[in-house]
Amino acid sequence: MKKEEKYAAPALDKGLDILERLSRVGIPQTQQEIAEALGRTHTEIFRMLARLEHRGYIIRDRASGKYELSLKLFHLSHTHSPIELLRRTAIEPLRELADQVGHASHLSIIDGDELLVVAQARSPGPVSLSIAEGSRFPLLTTTSGKLMLASLPHDVREATLNRLKHYTDLSAKKQKELVKSLDELAKAGYAVAPSEITQGVTNVSARVGPEGEHLLATVALSYVSSTIGDSKSDTDFLVSATLEAANKINRAHGL
Repeated sequence: MKKEEKYAAPALDKGLDILERLSRVGIPQTQQEIAEALGRTHTEIFRMLARLEHRGYIIRDRASGKYELSLKLFHLSHTHSPIELLRRTAIEPLRELADQVGHASHLSIIDGDELLVVAQARSPGPVSLSIAEGSRFPLLTTTSGKLMLASLPHDVREATLNRLKHYTDLSAKKQKELVKSLDELAKAGYAVAPSEITQGVTNVSARVGPEGEHLLATVALSYVSSTIGDSKSDTDFLVSATLEAANKINRAHGL
């Protein structure tokens, strides 16, 4: 017996089928239209529609009798946003990292075809390069962007690269070299490189989440060496500290 059959829940399947149908068509549907689209009888879905309406997942127009989705699923999705959970669990490790190394730290994710900074912790020192929350950068111009891009499932990575002008403008030889470098980053799980955006700045970035997952993030430092304050510039130390911060976030998520 297949696992899906062993643990089948027909009533739940009917409810999910209705919600998915209403979501897919995007316009109000009559009971008959829903039943025909799902290959079910009116009797099969009548009670399910009534329960979904009672629980607030769908709305029935009293005049037309048509059903449509309510905003309940939208509200549920935003009360447990994976990104918000990621931000909450990352704040303390980011602060500890900033205090430990004397440089501001930040957490980034991929949003569309860009890198988006979703959290940051300021440096305790007088001289620091801080990347503001909400900042966006082209993926291939940042160390974190390359690391996350490298760590995506291969089909997703390829599709994303083919949308990026920074990639499609390269010669075939340069594209091949870039893909090889991304493979190396994926295996390492961290990256260190001079900034391509700001001269004199070095970036250290560590992956949050396992390679091949769709929801990935990076913990990163962007720093300039300074003789003022207590900031550190030893690369091995900074890499180790950044990896440990990423590991703390991973552990908080059970990874």
